[in-house]
Amino acid sequence: MGCRVEPAVNTSLGHELLRLVLPALLMQVVQTVGWLGEAVFVSRLGKVELAAIGLVGEITWLLSTLTTIVTVSATTLVAQRWGAGDLAGARGFMRAAVQQAILFGLLASAAWFLRDLIWQGMGAEISIRRVAEFYLLIALASFPLMNLAASWGAAFRGIGDMRTPFFVSAIATSCHLLANATLTPIWGLKGAAAALAFSRIVAVAVFALFIRKSPLNAATDKLVAFESGYHRQLLRLGIPAGAQNFFWAFGSVVFFSLLNRARDGTEAVAAFTAGIRVESLAFMVAMAFGMATQTIVGQSVGAGNWKRGWQGTWMSTFWCIVVILPVCAVLFFASDWLASYLSTDPTTHRYTAYYLRVAALAEPFWAISMTTGAALQGAGDTRTPALIAILTQWLFCIPLTYLLCVLKGHSPIVAWWLVGASGFLTGAVTAIAFVLFWLKRSDA
Repeated sequence: MGCRVEPAVNTSLGHELLRLVLPALLMQVVQTVGWLGEAVFVSRLGKVELAAIGLVGEITWLLSTLTTIVTVSATTLVAQRWGAGDLAGARGFMRAAVQQAILFGLLASAAWFLRDLIWQGMGAEISIRRVAEFYLLIALASFPLMNLAASWGAAFRGIGDMRTPFFVSAIATSCHLLANATLTPIWGLKGAAAALAFSRIVAVAVFALFIRKSPLNAATDKLVAFESGYHRQLLRLGIPAGAQNFFWAFGSVVFFSLLNRARDGTEAVAAFTAGIRVESLAFMVAMAFGMATQTIVGQSVGAGNWKRGWQGTWMSTFWCIVVILPVCAVLFFASDWLASYLSTDPTTHRYTAYYLRVAALAEPFWAISMTTGAALQGAGDTRTPALIAILTQWLFCIPLTYLLCVLKGHSPIVAWWLVGASGFLTGAVTAIAFVLFWLKRSDA
């Protein structure tokens, strides 16, 4: 037995949800601003440089699978131990998560030695590869720092502290943008790479300061201590979540390639690229509510209060949909207006507007999948949401897009409806899986 803390499951669910969602949502906004801000500064260098950071972004997105393995399991297990009042257990899982984050970060960094194969596999042009080389080197070399910061953020979310990850993200993003504004005009893409590394160093430094003042502080005192039990549990939950992230990211690459081979391929890819960036406004809301749901459910399950986890999930789902619906209304009714700002080409404009209308209809179901899926993760079941997401994408959306749009030559609009239908299926099946899981394990 270790130190104990007062379980954080006696507060009002509505108050707890609001306390968790607001900083989580603000963090999503801040990170999006940082992502777009970097693109703005780099775009002034030229289209080759912009394409270069885009390609590196695809590589790091695939490698972020190694980050997801740590973060999802760390949040769940820290939350469960915190809810049970077991501070020593929460610290133990955070310590193991930090060790795994550093190890997986170093593994991701080793992808540098496979860069030639990666570039060839992505079909990158020689001119882009030469420009992107240094940026890729810095992005991979600083990957362990990003992973370390992510593991600390996951642990903070587990104890119900969303404000600290938000503050760290805001500070690091501000430094990123400031460094980009200063260095990119002088050093070009190398300046953008330096800005990226600087922001990751800042994130780790600020997290280290916050950790020392948090209840988890003792977890940093013996980082070299290896406890296999903690690592086994983290990997048991983390590997399915990592697989979900990998297949989703890889599926996105495949979907892009299918669109490129379909009718009006260039216009379809451009429309989809523009559309998902606008749709990210709704996704940010769903992700914030998903983070909050995972924490609430994890702490409730740890305290043995399954009824609270059930109630928290549906409350989060309800308010997530309420908040998302106005965004969906804008996407639907203002689709033509929004598309006019994203493209001047008539065909791309038409495809973008149609995608936004379909996305507006599907987004509430994606939201349901993200909150109920996060609830399953918080309860310790990461396999079910991973399996559902992988199957709906790889057995439904991708093969039908290939059949109907590539082989049969139908309009890319058919692909938009397949994406929307995939969202409906994922949301419905995940919600049913959540209900069945809960009925088996609680008196809800």
